[in-house]
Amino acid sequence: MPLYRNAAGQEVTHASYSARLDFKRCPRYFQLTRCDGWRDKAERAAPLFGKCIEAGVQAFEEHDRRAGQAGLTFSRLWADVKALPNFDKLEFTATEGNWDQLLRAGQEMMKLYEAVAASLPIVKPMFQQTVRKQLFPGSALAGLQNKAIYDVLSFPRWDHPLLPKVHPDEAAAMWADKDGVRPLIIDIKTSGVNLDPALVILDPQLAEYAWMARIPDVAFLWFVKHRHSLKEGSKVTLLKDVSGFPAGTELYVIVDDSKEEGRLCLGNLASVGLYESAVKGLRGNAREAKKQKFREAQSVVQCTPSDFTKQRLQFVAVRFTEEQMNDVGREVAQTTVEMNRAHQEEYYPKLSGIRFPNQKCNFCSMRWVCLGNSELRDQNLTRRGDEWLDGDDGE
Repeated sequence: MPLYRNAAGQEVTHASYSARLDFKRCPRYFQLTRCDGWRDKAERAAPLFGKCIEAGVQAFEEHDRRAGQAGLTFSRLWADVKALPNFDKLEFTATEGNWDQLLRAGQEMMKLYEAVAASLPIVKPMFQQTVRKQLFPGSALAGLQNKAIYDVLSFPRWDHPLLPKVHPDEAAAMWADKDGVRPLIIDIKTSGVNLDPALVILDPQLAEYAWMARIPDVAFLWFVKHRHSLKEGSKVTLLKDVSGFPAGTELYVIVDDSKEEGRLCLGNLASVGLYESAVKGLRGNAREAKKQKFREAQSVVQCTPSDFTKQRLQFVAVRFTEEQMNDVGREVAQTTVEMNRAHQEEYYPKLSGIRFPNQKCNFCSMRWVCLGNSELRDQNLTRRGDEWLDGDDGE
């Protein structure tokens, strides 16, 4: 019982989070990309950068956290990206800048990860774990599966401070059944925006991961890309221990003397407010006197630019209830049935929209096909469909 037929004519019997996301976005989009093999000619640098970051983390952990291993691996793989035949066509966002700026960002991210790894609940990690789950055993749809690939499967202590608190009865069960170990699924992401910890429990992909393995604890290891320019008030993260502040501490630039003396004064948000109030309206020697006072303050850290980074690393873990995981399973089953029906009936409806709040057609790369504009279609799209030819819908 196939779920759909890919661009090579092969029958695919498994779905994934990304496949269902495409289908729910618009069944016609799913058909054009997954079944017919159309894809955008434009290629973004971000996915390639993300894979290099993941590889750096994995190399560091699998080499017994050897200092510098993450950065070496990232740099080598990112250099391979520059050697790709289509490198000159890669698209970079304004935050990313270009290949060189992302090289620096990635190297700093790897230094930051190495600096804080010991504090994270990443213990005996297993990387790129593929999980499959039968969706309808013993039914007419038997054979249809759901597939997920976990970036990291970790086994920290149940009481790790970065994990959600659990009921004492659950903790006792962990000690009795799992020797105090608490399995944790971690998804590694790179992004240009900060993660809102309060909303992570609403992430559908993490919820699906929890349901697939019945492991309620899931987390994001979230790397945030930032431009490298500094100014007073910029938020930065220490890459090493400085003046009693441990690596990973987030501070703010209070006084920037990097151009003259190669040093900056960093402090917490309260120190920034005090400094701004103190120098407001002052000029010349009076302003310099106030600056010097803050340079000498005990709450201020004197640093060089190599001591910190504007890149950011967030780790946020959440715990799903049995009810929440069951709801995910029902949603997965429902969407899979709809996908199978579309295949059986050979009809993938077009869920179009051009007006707020449903403006997805305005930005959809497949719009030229739907518009019947063959000139712009051929200008912007290709039908090689290489990523679907093996029927592997990896995340």
